[in-house]
Amino acid sequence: MTSQKVEPIWKVVAGHGSHIKATRDMLSIQNRGITQEIPLSALDHLLIIGGHHIQTSAITTLLNNQIFISFLESDGEPAGYLKPYGYTQDDTIRENQNHASPFSYALIFAKSAARERILTIERWNEEGDGKILFSGELDILDQAVRELDSLIKIEEISRVDRLIRDMYYEIMSRLITPDLIFKRRSGRPYRDPVNAILSFGYAMLTADCTRSLIGSHLDPDQGMLNRGKRSLATDLVNCWKTRMIDLVTLDLIHKGRVTPDSYECGEKRCILAEQLIQDLIDLYQLSIRHDVIETQVITLIKALNGETPFEIHRF
Repeated sequence: MTSQKVEPIWKVVAGHGSHIKATRDMLSIQNRGITQEIPLSALDHLLIIGGHHIQTSAITTLLNNQIFISFLESDGEPAGYLKPYGYTQDDTIRENQNHASPFSYALIFAKSAARERILTIERWNEEGDGKILFSGELDILDQAVRELDSLIKIEEISRVDRLIRDMYYEIMSRLITPDLIFKRRSGRPYRDPVNAILSFGYAMLTADCTRSLIGSHLDPDQGMLNRGKRSLATDLVNCWKTRMIDLVTLDLIHKGRVTPDSYECGEKRCILAEQLIQDLIDLYQLSIRHDVIETQVITLIKALNGETPFEIHRF
C-alpha cells in the first residue's frame, strides 16, 4: 500500500456498539453477535461513525499499517482523525483541491442540478396533462440554463442556481395537498412537515456525501459552487437530491403516509413523529445510491489530479 494510490479502499463502521479489534493482519468488527473480518492489506481508511469501542492496540496496528482513521458524529459531522507517521496521500489530495480553479467545477455542478430539476418539472407537467405549469415558466427555466454558459463569476452562477431552485420548489408545492402547508423551500426552523421531511432526507444524503469525501481525503467544507460548512458535500447533494430524496418524498405523500398524527406543528417549528422518522430512514437508505456517490468522488479526485475531465455521473 503506497501513498500514491488514488482510489480509496475504506471501511465504514456506523451505528452504535461495535467492538473493533485488530490482529497483525486482520481488522475485526463485532456487533450483535456478528463478526466481520477485513484483511489490513485491503484497507487504507477506517471511518468510525457514532459510538463504538476500539482497542488502543487496534489503533496502533492500523496506524502501523498506514491506515488512516477518521471519527464522525452519528449524523456524519466530522469529529477528527488519526494519521500515520509519514502518511502523505491526504496531503497530496488536499493540495490538489486547494489549487483547483473552482469556476469550471461550479458551472458543471450548477448545470447538473438545473438539468435534474428541469427534467423533473417536465415530467410532472406531462403527468399532470400540462396543467402543472403556468404560462412561460418553462421558457424562464430554459433561458436561465442557457445563461449559465455566458457567466464569468461564481456569484452569477449561484444567482441563476437559486432562481432555478426556487422555481422548482414552488412548482413542486403544486403537487402537494394544501393541508401540509408547503409553499416553498424554507430555512430552519421548519414550520411545515414537508420542509421537515425534505431536510431530514437532505441531511442523510449530505452525511453520506461527507463520509465519502472524508474517506477520500477531500475537504467537505471546501466547495466549488457553494461556500461554508460541508459546501463540497452540498455541491454533490444538489446533483442528486431530486431523484434520491424529492421524488421519494412525493411518493410517500401521495400514498397518504404523511398523516396528521405523524407530525406536530406549533408556532415555532414542526416535529416529525418517531414512526415517520423510521419510515423515512428506511426509504432514504434505499433511495440514496452509495455507489453513485463513491464513483463521483473518485471522478472528482481524478479531475483534481488532472487525470480526467470532471463530469457528473448519472444513474
